[in-house]
Amino acid sequence: FEVSAETYGRAPKMIHLEANFVQFKEELLPKDGNKALLTFPFLHIYWTDCCDTEAYKSSVKEDMLRWHNSLKTHGSADWVIIVVESNDTKKKNKTNILPRSSIVDKIRSDFCNKQNDRCVVLSDPLKDSSRSQESWNSLLLKLRTLLLMSFTKNLGRFEDDMRTLREKRTQPAQKRGVMWEELAFVFEMLQQFEDALVQYDELDALFTQYVLNFGAGGTSTQPDC
Repeated sequence: FEVSAETYGRAPKMIHLEANFVQFKEELLPKDGNKALLTFPFLHIYWTDCCDTEAYKSSVKEDMLRWHNSLKTHGSADWVIIVVESNDTKKKNKTNILPRSSIVDKIRSDFCNKQNDRCVVLSDPLKDSSRSQESWNSLLLKLRTLLLMSFTKNLGRFEDDMRTLREKRTQPAQKRGVMWEELAFVFEMLQQFEDALVQYDELDALFTQYVLNFGAGGTSTQPDC
């Protein structure tokens, strides 16, 4: 994705952010006390092509609820539900579709509360039509927006943790060094090389201070290079 990002008073910049899809596994969700930035997914997506109200009530809703509760338990608030609709599927299940309440309405009522934008419809994805193309464009825009929001939030939280560590001089240099290195790598990944260089300068200053302290007879946890 090519997106414009702005955090902590920085001027907006165009960044290059690559996104990979992985299968959902609860062990990939962040654990308590995990301060890492790149070891867990940022945006969680639940896909469904269900348009049968009975199937939704009997199984899909329960499975979706387990997924949603897992995210809440691990403090992951960045998610979206994508409902894939096709005219062929609708015709096959016409007798089971409620006349006044679509599956999308049910999902929004059951899971989205006031966040209706967290349920997106992808219409006729395999058809070569203007309706299908418009639906794809809308979905990609929504994914880009939600992914950027999540990345910006997690990046800001990571920088807050770094500021806290910087103020706590008693924290091991190894822990601070690893976080500066990870943040520098993130800025490189975003092709923000000037910001990455700032973090590498901080890392260099940290190691230099360690060497000076050690040479003066001080004690410090050895950085992990």
